[in-house]
Amino acid sequence: MPPRRKQNRVVLLLCLLFLLGACYYILPQILEVNRLPTDLRLAPGEEFHLTLRRPFSFYLPAKRPDGIIGFNGAEVLEKGISGYCSAVTVRPEKEGVSFLDLRFLGVPIRRVNLEFVEMPRVVPGGHAIGVLSAEEGVMVVGHFPVRDEEGRESWPAREAGLKTGDLIVAIDDHPLRRIDEIDFLLQNLAAKDKPLTLTIIRDGARRKIPVLPVKRRQEGAAGEKPLYLLGLYVEDPAAGVGTLTYFRPETGRFGGLGHRVLGFGNRPLPLGQGKIVSARITGINQGNRGEPGEKIGIFSGREDVIGDIRANTDLGIFGILTRELKNPYYPLAIPVATTFEVTTGPAEIMTVISGREIRRFTIEIQRVYRQKTLRDKGLVIRVTDPVLLSEAGGIVQGMSGSPIIQNGKMVGAVTHVFVNDPTRGYGVFAEWMLQMEETVWTGEKKAS
Repeated sequence: MPPRRKQNRVVLLLCLLFLLGACYYILPQILEVNRLPTDLRLAPGEEFHLTLRRPFSFYLPAKRPDGIIGFNGAEVLEKGISGYCSAVTVRPEKEGVSFLDLRFLGVPIRRVNLEFVEMPRVVPGGHAIGVLSAEEGVMVVGHFPVRDEEGRESWPAREAGLKTGDLIVAIDDHPLRRIDEIDFLLQNLAAKDKPLTLTIIRDGARRKIPVLPVKRRQEGAAGEKPLYLLGLYVEDPAAGVGTLTYFRPETGRFGGLGHRVLGFGNRPLPLGQGKIVSARITGINQGNRGEPGEKIGIFSGREDVIGDIRANTDLGIFGILTRELKNPYYPLAIPVATTFEVTTGPAEIMTVISGREIRRFTIEIQRVYRQKTLRDKGLVIRVTDPVLLSEAGGIVQGMSGSPIIQNGKMVGAVTHVFVNDPTRGYGVFAEWMLQMEETVWTGEKKAS
């Protein structure tokens, strides 16, 4: 082999080794920089540390709030001095805003905005609640085509103007309270072969819509009564049992469940006119590997209503209480933790597993995901309480919304159970729920 060709291969190999070494050194730092949030919210007195290795660094301006200190080894970059540093301690003393510049070889690559604010205080929930899309009637959740006796296809309800989300509360002025009443009324009233008048609630307003049912004979049922159809999929307004996460005693605002309520076809259930009601847990079907358990709860509807639902969001339901509630363990409001205060380790949840009694159970926070935006599944938790493991097998459906408390602060809420391990599940950050709540009420103010 000619000497020059051999030298080129050696140079190429050395370059490759250099690149591999650089990637091995720099790649973890790139990932660390990418994990840093765009916006970081801290409460006064809370402390947070950030560290980078060369060629990455922080740049601190001389004019910055008290409590932001830079370090280069033993060298301290106090307030009033600008410059580069490899580590930063942020411990704000009062409310305000600031930022951190992240640089690569001295070139700005991104910024972390800092907000120092007193976190809201809330009373943790734990109360068992039933979720009603409405106090009466049945909810329209879809349409389907029907064929009459001549084989002609039509969409009677849709063509008459009924929409998904409409609440049917009466048929020909006969009140409709439960889903099993609709077929009885339809088959008896439609026999007159005249349009039926459906009373619906849409956007809070009542209106009457005439619909002519389609008549058809059932196959293999000669001589029997005809079957009348409207071409509607409907759903009972009772959406199931869950757990209240928190409420604000000064305003009555509440948040619960920690995830969106879904209806027919896994579509978000319209809950703009919904209610939450006090539920009584009568039993628990234990969870097993591959088969999540569930709470069995009952509620009677109108007389058990404790709150009005304003919104059904990805991070839970939000609204305002219509009755005063209390928590036996936390009679006074406690702070909500920022996402960066939450750590792995011991914590507790509060939920109801029998009757209406709120109880505390120990858990372990196993993972904390440093999310940059409002999302669920920010925490992985594991049930460690022997009583909860014995009586429920771990996390079951109906525990969604159970508040998670750590170090005297509300840090999150239970949202999902691991299908293959009912002792473990996900949680959503409490801070995210509070931000979603503010979005709901700000949007409502703008709309009004």
